[in-house]
Amino acid sequence: MAARFGWGILALACLGSGVAGHPLDLVVRAVPFGVEFVHGASAVVALAAGDCSALYLNGWAGPVHLVGVPQAVEDERGTRLTYRTSDGRRAHVELRPVEEGAIQVRFTVGGKRRWERLGVALEVTPDEGFYGLTERPVPGILHEFVPPRGGGFNLRGQEVGLLILPTHALYSPFFVSSRGWGVYVESSWPGVYRFGRDGRGRAKPTQVTIEYEGPELVFRVFAGETPLEVVERYSRTVGTTVLPPEWAFGPWRWRDEVWNLPAFFDGTPNTSPFNSMAVEDILMMDALGIPCSVYVLDRPWAGGSMGYGNLEFDPERFPNVRELIAWLGERGVRPLLWLGPWVLDALREEAIRLGHHVRQRIPYPPRAALVDFTSPEATAWWQRLLSPLLDLGIAGFKLDRGDEDVPDGLLLAGAYADGTSYREGHNVYPLWYAQAAHGALPDPVNSLLFVRAGWVGTSSYAVAWGGDPAANAWGLRNSVIALQRAAAMNFPIWGSDTGGYVGRPLREVLARWLAFSAFCPLMEVGPTANLAPWSWAPDGVRARVDASGYQFSPDYDEELVAIWILYARLHDDLRAYTYAQAVTAHERGTPIARPLVFVYPDPEYVDVWETYLFGPDLLVRPVWELGEQRVRVHIPSGTWVDAWTGQTVDGPRVAEVEVPLHAIPAYVRVGSDLEQLDLSARWLEAQKRARARPNLAPLLQREGW
Repeated sequence: MAARFGWGILALACLGSGVAGHPLDLVVRAVPFGVEFVHGASAVVALAAGDCSALYLNGWAGPVHLVGVPQAVEDERGTRLTYRTSDGRRAHVELRPVEEGAIQVRFTVGGKRRWERLGVALEVTPDEGFYGLTERPVPGILHEFVPPRGGGFNLRGQEVGLLILPTHALYSPFFVSSRGWGVYVESSWPGVYRFGRDGRGRAKPTQVTIEYEGPELVFRVFAGETPLEVVERYSRTVGTTVLPPEWAFGPWRWRDEVWNLPAFFDGTPNTSPFNSMAVEDILMMDALGIPCSVYVLDRPWAGGSMGYGNLEFDPERFPNVRELIAWLGERGVRPLLWLGPWVLDALREEAIRLGHHVRQRIPYPPRAALVDFTSPEATAWWQRLLSPLLDLGIAGFKLDRGDEDVPDGLLLAGAYADGTSYREGHNVYPLWYAQAAHGALPDPVNSLLFVRAGWVGTSSYAVAWGGDPAANAWGLRNSVIALQRAAAMNFPIWGSDTGGYVGRPLREVLARWLAFSAFCPLMEVGPTANLAPWSWAPDGVRARVDASGYQFSPDYDEELVAIWILYARLHDDLRAYTYAQAVTAHERGTPIARPLVFVYPDPEYVDVWETYLFGPDLLVRPVWELGEQRVRVHIPSGTWVDAWTGQTVDGPRVAEVEVPLHAIPAYVRVGSDLEQLDLSARWLEAQKRARARPNLAPLLQREGW
């Protein structure tokens, strides 16, 4: 890495060389402080703020900048500049080369106060896009009850606070530009990013500002030939994703609440020795030819408060649970079990007595103790609670609620057992949670953790889902964006609650979501108001409610069943392809879902998210809009085969495509192993299979029940 200095300071020697990857060159302006990052023959981004220094301190009285000519010291590690600030303090700036061809910038100011934020201003072009930071398309809490309208994949124009909020809760202090550079802030303290805005939030298309709490601001600037290469470099820097077992990439099924009822949806008595809804799902899916590799047992599943209090299976809800798990295993179905980071009832009292809890009351759930995973003793105690569940044959855990109940340290100061303040630890708590659960697994290679909340490093232990999307078209839209946001943030193995989380989606929404989920790394279908297409009340018709409050319907939606068959089988048949992409993600940091602008950094694709690549050879355009009969599909350069018609299409171009309810526009790269994919033939076979409605009575008899 070569550094060239000017604007009031003598040229200094080379900062260093021999760093792996393609190095960045620097042009450093000393007065006022600024840096131009040069990759190849052109500058990709600069630290610049006009007549003021690019690095600054923001407090109640406004920004404090670096002034005067600095003292400069250079050694084998890099360059250190010492300034005074406009209010008389001393500030230090370090520039040094680090791995993956990045340059690290470290900025500190003496006497920094707790409420002051360290900031940097970036000079950008007015038309580039920015991607990453969070999986949510808009700032603020994203929850199933208040589906946001608006926002997109591109962060331009947004002000993003980096403090984990529920429920779409994957976060990373990294973003990448469409021009092939990216910034990773090495901090878990809360921060704020303004894209196309200045430090006061006013529109300024040529500026990005970043401000952070904490004692120092440390960030890395990456560059690459494409945004995809920058994402790979970031992923390798922080640790690439875990490689799950191959069975994780088959279709999943779950319901929000699994009741054990005396009869199935069609009135057939439950003569099985197991939970009725689990049995119904497995037998019906098997009879319809819908593959299932994972079955998620959500809360409530235990006895005690909230169906979770004693961390032991409730024998009324789950009779003969050991035998149930064995029965699932015989069919190649792995069970995952819901967990939260808190304990209730007698376990709560024990956690408090032993000092294993976070010493701040959390508002929900009431009378819960949040486990302090920074304490080795608390972590070991919690892991021992999970051992009997794993001994039953549970294949892994769904780690929920790591985003909801964690103190943010703003209203009530405090610290975790290892001394980390609540404020600094709020964002990193989901990582501690995943690490603790991973440490409980007796066979991590053949197990699976599935998280809703994540921070830098979480993906090295767990895969993720976009938590609690609204059960409507906007929830589907947000999930399509979330998949690609997660890919930018080193969470490449991702899925969504197909159909949304709370309530029953319109059948059109469920049909479109099934198609989208087939082209996600993970395909988990549910909870769909605890219904299935074989028991689906028509739109606008209330499902029946029994004495326990369980909603059901005896209606069989043949078209929805056929669509589920089509896309579950397709996803399962793509398992080897998807797993191969997961291996690449694990080894190189390459995301599985690839926004077009990452691979083809063309200005035309800066705001395109409706069309994306699934691996290198599949191009898809999920349909989220209600009532649409035709959609626009951006087809990039190359020759592609329409998977529905078999016709070849040359890109780049924008195609108008008809989209009947069962169809998702999908194209296969010519010359790939998937070139013979025929979705029309698959659809005819799925329709034929769906016409034969299964009868549960003979299915039970076949099991000997």
